[in-house]
Amino acid sequence: MSWRKARWAFGMGVALLLVSAIAAGILIVRIQESNRRVMHAFTIQVSLENLESSLSAAGRARTLYVSNRDRKYLSEANARLSDSASQLDAILAQTSDIAAHHDSYTQLAVLTNRRMAIIRSALLDAEAGKTDSSAQDGYTRQIVDVADQIKIYLEDLETHEQAFADQGRIVSEQLFLAIVVVLATAFGVALALLYLNYRFLLAELAERRRAERSAIESQETLRLLSVRLIRMQDEQSRKFSRELHDGLGQYLSLAKMNLSRYMRTGVTQTELLAEAIELLDRSIAETRTISYLLHPPLLDDMGFLFAARWYIEGFSERSGIRVTANIPENSARLPLPVEVALFRVLQECLANIHRHSGSTSAEVTLVISPADASLRVRDYGKGVPVDVLKQFRATGGRVGVGLAGMRERVREQGGHFDIESGSSGTTVTVRIPAAVPQASPQSVA
Repeated sequence: MSWRKARWAFGMGVALLLVSAIAAGILIVRIQESNRRVMHAFTIQVSLENLESSLSAAGRARTLYVSNRDRKYLSEANARLSDSASQLDAILAQTSDIAAHHDSYTQLAVLTNRRMAIIRSALLDAEAGKTDSSAQDGYTRQIVDVADQIKIYLEDLETHEQAFADQGRIVSEQLFLAIVVVLATAFGVALALLYLNYRFLLAELAERRRAERSAIESQETLRLLSVRLIRMQDEQSRKFSRELHDGLGQYLSLAKMNLSRYMRTGVTQTELLAEAIELLDRSIAETRTISYLLHPPLLDDMGFLFAARWYIEGFSERSGIRVTANIPENSARLPLPVEVALFRVLQECLANIHRHSGSTSAEVTLVISPADASLRVRDYGKGVPVDVLKQFRATGGRVGVGLAGMRERVREQGGHFDIESGSSGTTVTVRIPAAVPQASPQSVA
């Protein structure tokens, strides 16, 4: 799960960086557009100032030429008029896309051309020798009137262009601030996602280390379980060997001796045969006991329900522990592997209660549903230590071979094994899938 979260955090970080890059690109383009607008406004302002300067210079050169008839002033005036015409054309080209002030620039062009035409007329008259002061004064008055009108338009247009430049500069500053905020936010969130990804990967690494430790401990537990199973098999073999030798073997030997005496001596037939029959009965009983310990025949012939009740009754008589059995009487047979697993769990649970719990009573409950069979064994003893139980749930270690064996039997059948323990006793619950027809349960104490 942690690696999925880490991949999600990485994906979110990449997506955030892409979105931030796109947003920053859009803002940068808008800043460039705003800067172009500002530069355009300043360029027009400079062009308007240059136009006014050229027209004023042409007017001064005309005045000087009229006064002293020096042709250099005539050349200068014509050059300034030519510059003014070029500058006017440039201004009109630069402002052709400004629809809001199209009329103002058109009127400015009309006045500028008129002013230049008056200056040219004055220069032509002066060049032709018409230097009458009254005529030149008339030209001057006309130039001044047109210049005043041009000045009004120039001031208005320059004010507009200055406001346009100021607005563009403000927009540029706002966009730059937006870029800073976007990049700072993206950096902060990306840093947070990177830290989150680091934490997820760290958790995944810790989980893998725990899994590796659990695997190592499980392997060690399985090794110890195998060793203990081998030892238990050896002990069980020695036990059955002693039982056969000391019990069944002795009875059969005595029966043989009695029959041999019967063959050799004249002892009363009835006494020898009666004693031989009694020894054979004991042999049969001993054989049945050993058979039940190995594998109860009732389990194959009658099923788990009858075998469990028989075993619980015998356990109560031998151990002195009162066992309450809540087992349905009439129910369909379970699959044989399931019945064997449930019976071995029952055997081991009751044996553990007798050996370890110190409880004087126990409860065995079996519930059979169409989907599964559930066996619960509870005692009222001292319980399993908390640390031991925790270790068993984590790795299966630090417990006897009985609990580990039970859990493996249940897992082999695809079932679930659970153990709860405390100061009030221990409860073992086993649930194994078993497709059986449902029967109405009846309890037997």
